[in-house]
Amino acid sequence: MVKLADGVALVTGGGSGMGHGIAHRFARDGAKVVVVGRTKEKIDQTVAEIRAAGGTALSCVADVAKEDDVRRMVETTVSEFGRLDFAANTAGVAQIPQLLHELSLAEYEEDFAVNARGVFLCMKYQIAAMLKNGGGSIVNVTSGSAIGGLAYFSAYCAAKHAAAGLTRTAALEYATKGIRINSVAPGAIATPMLMRNDDAALNPMRNCIPMQRFGTEEEIAAATVWLCSDEASYITGQILPVEGGYTASCLTIVEPIAAPAAK
Repeated sequence: MVKLADGVALVTGGGSGMGHGIAHRFARDGAKVVVVGRTKEKIDQTVAEIRAAGGTALSCVADVAKEDDVRRMVETTVSEFGRLDFAANTAGVAQIPQLLHELSLAEYEEDFAVNARGVFLCMKYQIAAMLKNGGGSIVNVTSGSAIGGLAYFSAYCAAKHAAAGLTRTAALEYATKGIRINSVAPGAIATPMLMRNDDAALNPMRNCIPMQRFGTEEEIAAATVWLCSDEASYITGQILPVEGGYTASCLTIVEPIAAPAAK
């Protein structure tokens, strides 16, 4: 297994939130990093920050829901750095909260395009590249919603469960090929997406977390990069909750966002 400091990492969704933190953590630990996202300005900013800190990084504009984009991002990584050792598939979208019977098919399929099909496409091309190296490690950043349900987020939960299933199955298929595949399942993390909610939504969420606080991008990054490291060399096919103890209690019940008004 290639050491982090000698390796090449690809991070999708690297322009903001958890992907931004993961890209920085890989670079801090010595890996060369390809930062992928749909918005050039955002991923260029992440790359500029990494380079300013003395790291090596490259930006690549791509939409993980599009096969040609995914193929190109992996080809770009290998062309630029000669190999692909680590991948963090962090890109994701969140649906507008609503009751299932009011959710349109187009909205449902849009969520699956990124959160499930995107994970499949990324792994498909990342694994092919890693097989040529003789191994590697992939972490799919899913969600606590990949473990349980979440009212008013049926499409999101279904897609995240699909990503968790893909993670476990792929891990079994490549366990003897030198490729480890796991998932980090974040709980409530203080990303810009979460913190744009008001206190009426945030306070009940925080109160139901045993640690009584939201997680940080850095904590997700630490878990993700650790799973890619040699320190996790006997771990594959696992979904690791990083959520302050939320899933430890069967009594933890919360509506993180108030029920939407009926249409």
